[in-house]
Formats: sequence, C-alpha cells, structure tokens
Amino acid sequence: MKRLLLLVSLFALFLPAVAHADSAPARERGLLITPLRQYLKADAGSSAKSTFSVANLTDKPLAVSLSVQQFSVTDYVYNYKFEAPKNDWVHLGMHDLVLQPNQTQLVPYSIDVPAKSAPGGHYYTLFASADLSSQGVKNTIQAADLIYFTVGGQLTTVSHLQSSSIQWLVFGRTIPFRLNAVDTGNNHVFVYVSGELHGLFVRLPQTSSAHLLMPGAVRKLEGSIQSPVLPGIYKANYGYKTDAGWIIEESRLIVYIPPWFIALLLATLLLLGRYWPRLRKKKVREEASQ
Repeated sequence: MKRLLLLVSLFALFLPAVAHADSAPARERGLLITPLRQYLKADAGSSAKSTFSVANLTDKPLAVSLSVQQFSVTDYVYNYKFEAPKNDWVHLGMHDLVLQPNQTQLVPYSIDVPAKSAPGGHYYTLFASADLSSQGVKNTIQAADLIYFTVGGQLTTVSHLQSSSIQWLVFGRTIPFRLNAVDTGNNHVFVYVSGELHGLFVRLPQTSSAHLLMPGAVRKLEGSIQSPVLPGIYKANYGYKTDAGWIIEESRLIVYIPPWFIALLLATLLLLGRYWPRLRKKKVREEASQ
C-alpha cells in the first residue's frame, strides 16, 4: 500500500511539469511568431494597424513566406478551421523575408475596413512558413498569429445554453459540471465559468475560469465545484457570466456522500455484524436465567 501511494504521489508531481512543458512555446520547431493572439478593432471606413514578430531559432538562414487566412472553429471541441480570406482587408507590409540564425524581424500590417461594413467579428490568421526540406525529405514549418478583429458599431454579444449537466450523486473531492454554450451574436465574447454550492450550514466559495465564445459555434465548457466536508443534500448553482455582464445560471440538487462516511458506515456495519450475535445471545441467556 505504501508503494502504491508513493507511485501515485510521484505521478501527481509529474503531471504539472508535463502540462507546463506542453503550454510552453515550441522553440525547437525553428520558427517563432509573437504574439500568438491579437485583439483589434476599427470602425467601418477606417483602419487598424499593428505588428508581429517572426524569429528564426535554427542555426541556418531561413527563407520565410507570410500569408493570411481566415479561421473559424468547430462545434463543442473548438478545433480551428482555416480557409482563404473572404475579403482583402488584411495587408501585410511584406510577404517574403530571409532570416539569419537567431534573427527576429518585425512585420507591420493593417486591416482596412471598407465604408458601410457591417459591425461584428472577423477572424484572421497570419502565417509564417519556412521550408526545411533536405535530401528528399519534405519538412515545412509554420507559426501562426490569431487575429480577433471587430468592426465597431452595433455589436450583439448574445449567448445561451444549449444544454447543461451535473452529477447528482457525488463521492469525490469535486463536483464536475458541463455547459454547452453557443454565441448567437455577431462578435466573440469572453465568458467566466463558475460554480457554487449551498447547504443548510455551508456555502462554498465560487470557482471560476475564463473562456472565449465564437459566433455561431457551440462550445463545451467544463468546470467543477469543491465538495463539502459533510454528507447531505446541497444546491449547486453553476453557469457563466459574460464580459458584458450577462449571467447564465443553472441550479440543481445534488447528493454528496464523502468516502470517509462510506468507510465509517461499512465499519459500523462490520462491527454490528460481528458483535450483534454475541449481544443477542447474552440477552437471551439473561432472559432465560430470570
């Protein structure tokens, strides 16, 4: 048992290191673009100007080509989909460059919005690509900068829940819940998912996490609420709040049975099963002797 606990502890310590490594920039790929995301806004008939940096992290010169695509997301899992731009609003300051080893180049660009353009979100990807093919082995590397661009005006950031779920019978340290949210407006919106538990003598603090909703796509949002100490029936409030102040919330009753309570109940039953026959026989003898 001690060995098992030690292995579990080591595995728990290793997980954060893996997650941190996965979230770090993949510098070993040889091409780096920064920033990874930009949020820009301009009114119809005007322009937004910005820059991004492309860095060669290899030990050889790189011929880098720059391009623009639009992106959208798939339902629920929010995987990215890229396609050719439906307009020619994005103008790069250059399309090709040669970077020496460890050299960084700043690239200007603008987004020029035609007059009378409708308000709402437009989503672009700025790609930097380089060909590292050698000896017949094809190897192309890419880096991307996601642009969340908003045309100013009458913006509608409306969202609603398509569905939601929460465990009604809980044994663990957290109470997981799931929300399927859809942005039915014309622009992206940030939402802050949270959950809270209410009982007769307890109110556990909220937990919160931030997410982005894209227009027209359903996103699966997951969260959890800290479990209480004592068993019982509790009311769970869970949902999200948008950056515009709208609150979408669900309420459900849940039954919480902690592991220690199950262990105590089993131990009590075992003790009763062991000693009850003896107590019963003793009582019978006492009644017979009277």
